[in-house]
Parts: sequence; C-alpha cells; structure tokens
Amino acid sequence: MKIRPALTAFTCAVALALSGCNLVGGSPDSGDATGKVTVTVALVPDPPGASQFYRQQFDEFEKANPGITVKVLENPSDQQLNAVELMFQQNNAPDVFRAQDDGMDRMAARGWVAPLDEFVTPDFLKQFPEGSMDPATSGLHRDGKLMSLPLVWGPWSTLRVFLYNEDLLKKSGFDGPPKTWTELEQMATKVSADGKGKYFGYSPTAAKAVGVEMLADTAVPYSVPATGIDYRTGKPATSSPGLVEAVELHRRMQAAKVMMPGWESWDGSRAFKEFAAGRLAMYPTPPWHVAEVRKLAPEIKMGITGLPVPAAGRGAYLPITKSFSPLWSMSAKSTHKAESWKVMDFLASEAFHNAYYKKFGTLTALESAWKADAEKNPDQAAILKVAQESMRRAPNPALATAGGRAMTDALAANPDLKHTDAAFSSIIKNQPFAPAAAKLDKDLQTYLDKTSADLTAKGKEASAKDLTFSGWDPLKDYTPGG
Repeated sequence: MKIRPALTAFTCAVALALSGCNLVGGSPDSGDATGKVTVTVALVPDPPGASQFYRQQFDEFEKANPGITVKVLENPSDQQLNAVELMFQQNNAPDVFRAQDDGMDRMAARGWVAPLDEFVTPDFLKQFPEGSMDPATSGLHRDGKLMSLPLVWGPWSTLRVFLYNEDLLKKSGFDGPPKTWTELEQMATKVSADGKGKYFGYSPTAAKAVGVEMLADTAVPYSVPATGIDYRTGKPATSSPGLVEAVELHRRMQAAKVMMPGWESWDGSRAFKEFAAGRLAMYPTPPWHVAEVRKLAPEIKMGITGLPVPAAGRGAYLPITKSFSPLWSMSAKSTHKAESWKVMDFLASEAFHNAYYKKFGTLTALESAWKADAEKNPDQAAILKVAQESMRRAPNPALATAGGRAMTDALAANPDLKHTDAAFSSIIKNQPFAPAAAKLDKDLQTYLDKTSADLTAKGKEASAKDLTFSGWDPLKDYTPGG
C-alpha cells in the first residue's frame, strides 16, 4: 500500500488521542445518551479518495446496524503506528485499527491486539480462498490465534510489475519491453537521449531507489534485499553479486543522466504521475500504480509485464511468504468487542471488498469479489498473468518458529543494517557499492550473534538456525515443513 504524508492529519491524530474528536464525520460522542455504541476506527486514508470512500461505507454500515456509530480517525501511513500507540498510552485506544504487516506484531507485543477466534465462524472463513486461512501460513495468526484480518489479495503485497510506455519506446525503435537488465540499461539510455529532457527512459520508482530492491528480487533470494540475510544459509549476504549489480546498474544510469531527474525526493505517487504525463518511459512498481496511471491517462498505451532479469538469467522469483498481510486488528482494550467485530466483519465482507475493488482497482483478499471482472479487464488480467509467472511461495521464519519471529523482529528493529541507505548513497555519490555491502555483512553478523545471545539470556531459543532453510530453492515453490 502507499504512503501519503499529511502532517496536519497527524497533528490532528495526536490531538484526537487526547480529546477523542472526529476527523471525518460520524457521531463525536460515545452515544450513550441515545443508546448507541460508538466504535472508533483508526485508519490510513489511502489510496487517494479513501477518506470519502470509508465514510460512505461506514454510513451504509450504520444504516444496517442502527445501534452502532462508527467514528473514523485518520493518520498518514508513516505515522499511523505512532499515533495509535499514543492513543493506547493515553488510555484512549481505538476499538479497531489498521496496523499493517510488521505493525501488527509491534502492537501485539504490547498486549494491545485482541484474538478474534471467539467471533469467527466456519462460514466467515469459507469466504477466503481455500487453504488461505491455515494458521501455519495465513500470515494473520500468531501462536495459532487469529490476530488480524486482511484487505488486499495475498500476492498483491509482494508482487512487482514493470510498466512501459509503448509510444515512447517505439519513438526510439523498440517494439517491446526489456527482458534483461542489460537491455533495460541500453533502452533507457537511448530513450533518455531521444527525449532531450522532455521525457526520460527510467526511474527507480521513488526516493531511496526502491527500484533496486525490486530488480534484485529477480537475482537473489528475497530475504537478501529485505533483511540482508540469505535464508538458505542464515548468513549475511548483502554483498551477493545480484544485489551489488542491481545497485551498480542504477549507479551507472544515474551517472550517465539516464534516470529522470529529481527521483531522489519523489513521494510514493510521483512516478505514476510522471508516467501518466508521458515524461517517464519505464519503471518497476507495486501493482497499485496501474490503476492510478489509468485514472490520470485512460488512453495511454501502457504495457504491463514482469520485471527484467539479470542477463545471466533469473536467480529467484518474487516471494509469496504468507497468504495475506495483516491489516485490521481489534483493540484488546475495547469495551465494545461485539460491536467492533461487526465492524470488522463488515470490512471483511464481499460487499465491502467489491466496493473497494470497484473504487480503487485493488485486488482484495476475497477473490470472489473481483476475479470475474478482473479477468475481463486488460490491465488487471496482465497483473494476474505477471503474478502467475513471476511469484513462488517462499519460507517465512516469522511463521515457522518463535525463534524465527524473534530474529526477524530484531532485524526489522534495526533498519540501518539494511542495504537501503548505503545503496542510495552509492548511487547518488557515484561510489562503488561492494565495499559498503561488505561492511554491512560484517555488522550484520555481529548483530545476529549479539541478538541471539541476548535472547538466550532472556530464556528464548533463537539463533541464525531459525533463519535457515537449507533445502529452499528460490526458483521453486517452497513447501512449509516439507
């Protein structure tokens, strides 16, 4: 999902944590005088237009549930967790809140997430794709308990596609997208030269050069760009040739002025705006950009394909590490759990998912809400095709063992050991990445050893073994426990 910073909203969220006022409609009070129960929902208003969408949806919910009022609190994506944490600390916690991906674990570690099992029925579970709610692989369970509900289609979170402007490529004599990194560099160089400053061949999507990680996922196991660790060995591997070359590819194009100027400060929406305006010919991206481009430029000749791979051949597939990413959680502090579950049940209903799909073009967790329509939509059919061709199930230490979860939590808590900042610096300053990668690997090993010792001292069994899946082939589907 995307990030749409809005300082004013965060400021209001902090105030909300203290005052309980409402940002976007709904009853401002507890509703006791009218006999209604007020359920507070803290969410992130994205994609663009989501504020109005959520309010309209909750208005429909309130009509169907006249005893419940939904009060919506909004926070920018990058500040949501801090704002919700403050609300808990001020004893003014929301009843339902959005804590995406690792954010759910961050909240659960503080005892703020309520298990949902007492509310879930077999019919509720049946609406999700077969096998996707298995506690071992759902991504929503912790210690066998259901702790969150999803919003988007499972592969959506890790799927990456490559967008290209057919007209701009044709102007430079190309009749299709690049298949390899070598072709990407050659084509982008030619397109930027032909554009003469009016349009450019390539951008690494956004600030921090997130395109580096996207391309690297075709060369090395996903865990290397994600954490710096190769899950086949449990050892640091930032200096893997595939990741190093992904950085060097971008460094060369930056030094040669092939990439679109200013990408270093782009927010999450700038790339699709430049592409829709015809100023950017190619870029790798999460799939939600497709719908945003189409909204801005309905007639643009947009190609959607898989990411180019190293010239020596693909080294890995994009990972499916869980069926879903956590998103909606219920507060353990809520005094209205039954009513809060009705809201969560609504957020997981086919009606809501169908409305979300129609509004934003996002493929949601309930395939029944969109699959028939998506297969008839050329853009979405292309996304589904790329997912089928470029994704494979991969191991997930956080779901495999308690030690794996402890180790991955520790890695997530120390993002400075990830390649991102060093790679960005290498590209901007035009300096070789390999020395920085080697130092990161050394620092990572020290950190892993210390983390393991610290956890052991606390009575927890956790080590690099919990990050090791020696039989895993990143070119094949992984079978948990197999």
